[in-house]
Amino acid sequence: MSVLVGLLCLLVAPEGAWAAEPTRGDACDSARLAKARVSTSVEFQHDDRTYTKVVTRLTVDVPDDWRLAQDLLLSEDSRRYIRAMACLTRSEQKKQQRHWTEWRVGSPVVVSKGGRVKVVDRAHSWVDQYRSDIAVGVWSVRTGAERWFVRLQAPPALAGARWDRITVDPGEPGAESAKPKPYAGQGATALVWRPEAIRQQKRTAEKRAAQKAAAEAAKGNAGETGASRRQKAEELAAPAVAVWLRPSWQRSWAAQNSRLITLGMGALGTWLWSIVVSVLLLVAARRYGARSGIPTDRQRRTRLNLIAWAWCAVAVAAVTIADDLIEPYVQRRSDGRWLDEWIFHGHGFALTVVVLLLVLARPPQRIWTVAGLLALLPLAEMKWPERFDLRPLRPGPMDHVYIASDKALAAQTASACCVMALTLLAFVAAAWRLATDGQLLPESRRNPGTDRVLRLRIALPAVLAATVGIAVCAALTHERSWQRATWLSDPLDADYGKEHRINLLWDAMWSVSNGQDWMCGNLWMLSAVAALAALRTWHISSALSPLDRPGDRAERLLFLTFFPVGVGMAGGWPLGVTLPVSVWIPLHMLALYGAVTLFVRRSVLAQPFAKSDHSLAVILSVGARTELLSRARTYRETHAALRRLDQGLFGDQPPVREDEEANLSDLHDWPAGGVLTTSDRLPPKVSVVDAALALGPRDTWWANGSRAARLALIPGLPTAALTTWVWTVRGEAWESTLSFQFGFPDIVLIFVYWMITWAGAGFVLGALWRVLAGRRGAVKAIPVTLAFALPAALDALLSWFTHESVSNLALYVSAMLFVLTVTGIALDLDTFRGERRYWQSRLGLLLSVYQMRYYSLQVAYLVAQIIAMISIWQFFAEPAVTPEPAEGK
Repeated sequence: MSVLVGLLCLLVAPEGAWAAEPTRGDACDSARLAKARVSTSVEFQHDDRTYTKVVTRLTVDVPDDWRLAQDLLLSEDSRRYIRAMACLTRSEQKKQQRHWTEWRVGSPVVVSKGGRVKVVDRAHSWVDQYRSDIAVGVWSVRTGAERWFVRLQAPPALAGARWDRITVDPGEPGAESAKPKPYAGQGATALVWRPEAIRQQKRTAEKRAAQKAAAEAAKGNAGETGASRRQKAEELAAPAVAVWLRPSWQRSWAAQNSRLITLGMGALGTWLWSIVVSVLLLVAARRYGARSGIPTDRQRRTRLNLIAWAWCAVAVAAVTIADDLIEPYVQRRSDGRWLDEWIFHGHGFALTVVVLLLVLARPPQRIWTVAGLLALLPLAEMKWPERFDLRPLRPGPMDHVYIASDKALAAQTASACCVMALTLLAFVAAAWRLATDGQLLPESRRNPGTDRVLRLRIALPAVLAATVGIAVCAALTHERSWQRATWLSDPLDADYGKEHRINLLWDAMWSVSNGQDWMCGNLWMLSAVAALAALRTWHISSALSPLDRPGDRAERLLFLTFFPVGVGMAGGWPLGVTLPVSVWIPLHMLALYGAVTLFVRRSVLAQPFAKSDHSLAVILSVGARTELLSRARTYRETHAALRRLDQGLFGDQPPVREDEEANLSDLHDWPAGGVLTTSDRLPPKVSVVDAALALGPRDTWWANGSRAARLALIPGLPTAALTTWVWTVRGEAWESTLSFQFGFPDIVLIFVYWMITWAGAGFVLGALWRVLAGRRGAVKAIPVTLAFALPAALDALLSWFTHESVSNLALYVSAMLFVLTVTGIALDLDTFRGERRYWQSRLGLLLSVYQMRYYSLQVAYLVAQIIAMISIWQFFAEPAVTPEPAEGK
């Protein structure tokens, strides 16, 4: 905690040092800027993004006699540079410039040439606020339900400058009206104003009129009349350009996501997702309870955990949603709340979530004790805020009644860290309870035969280290956001340091609710763990797969529920609204069930024997594995001998082809036993190698799924790094990551998200291995990939309808196909793991299993997938995202 407090002190310490620098007047010397040449443009980019992006450019050619011209060449941290740049780029000449809605990819470009200084300032923003002025560069955008209004707010210092060109491109379908009348058009929708050209036309037209007033002009040699001076000032002033546009309904709806009704719809969508998953878990638990027979102790525990987590998930979602809705409601319906009131509100909801998770986890007493100790400071702040300088000193504007003392800042920061540590500890304890009851974790080494215990001496340091890391990243993100919004503020002003500390204090307060939302957004992991734990203890070993028609209905339902929760993507948020996300759960379930059952008759084990009508699945039980592997090896060796014979590669005594072919034919005969009353024969199109590979490397569908999940982690590691990079770093996504309060820690969680996705997909592939169509693992990967891709295709279609980006969906699908293909080949290799000691490498064994002629196809198939992923990555446009708000919620 001392490290974090020290970092916060370092962030605000330079303000005191700057205050020691001598100050100078802040006049912009506007009179000498009359010779400056100015051009500006604004463009609305609507397509391939959720929110319209506004891109502006300002070019100012400053004359050499301007007093502040050379100050533009100084360091960007120099007070003289800040003052000079503010004169050219800000419409309000104040010491404190805070533009939270303005973003930029870099500092303004300053070039000195021929005694003149040229400044090119680029900025951008997103239209995502309803009925609010969005300041970006020298432009202001205000949104309404139907129309948007953009106007030029020229800096006062440039009012008398020569404005060469002003361009407004409202995008499709174009501008609805504009003032003043534009000079010309450009492209399909852009409007152009040329104040200097218009001025020249007026001068030419008035030239004749000026000749008639020669006598009056001669009298005014000593100076211009008041009327002529006013007329010239009006000509020189920057035009008040204003444009009204009617955007498409998609962009108009997305821009209204800050309205209470839109927030309510989004909250309802998030809650519905939790409700749908919880209902499925409860129905599965009820069906498990209706099974005949007496359940074991572990089965009872996992079933109770399933029920408890279903109710807990709904309750946690309700608490977080209530927290998110109360804040905007209060801010819109009243003058807001004081800091201590928001602390009581945020801490109360956050601690409620912690209690719910700990009740589910049922941890030992020592963890309850540590949780109580961590909760002491947040509870003390809620009870006695005045003792921590967190209560206003006097009535007045909210930003000016707090002294933001070191005590208040340290207390609130430490309190936020305590709440984050509590949330992490409760999350880990709940996941540990669900996993250990379902035997998903290895047994204890000290006490074999017993579950592992969550050891506090390991968990607590890990949680505290993670908390400090998250807090440091949040503090750095806050500082970057502050510097971005106030880069043209006067750092030597007395209010600068005070406002900085107040902003940091409020940001620390909002981090409690924001951190809770961020962590609760990953509670789907607990749903996946709860489902896996129940499947682990209740699975039927004799079933071919959990989707068998004669299998258990609870098992089938729970397995289908796991697919959208642990593997499938939740679908996009069309127009920024989460209302449809719950629809993707049944879509994924239907896609998986349909992709498997549609081709189940083409699976190897579904084929009937040549003489009887019995399928291979009935005859080739667990006891047939040894016999099949032995015959499969003989089959491969015989084929290898025949190939050598064809190539003339044999010893002194060449084998007789007829004898070898007879041996191959005999391998397909299957003796009587069990269901078969007489000997039978394998189907003509199924070899003993195909039959052995169809069983998979393990004896049950659960064991096959567990093995496939582990094998999927190998190709999943680099693939997760790629998809995480695309999601969080590539293009505009990096700006969103940098602006999000928990952006850097979120990169880690997104990486974990993709690793769970690939491992979960491998589990589904292995569990369904025996009923999937195809003879080789690369082919068996296609149905599962198809089940993943069909909802993604619907999501892409919805995004196309709403004109949003679909750039990454194709990459995710191709990555899923690649991971499952490699996993399927690895499962084929693992089936013959008993022969590994006879080969120098796994590659040689793989060549033998695939009989050479298949190997080249497998390599070409994998190479084609890799090339496809790279091509998709390079071809599609960058994802369009919107940075999170800079000031808390």
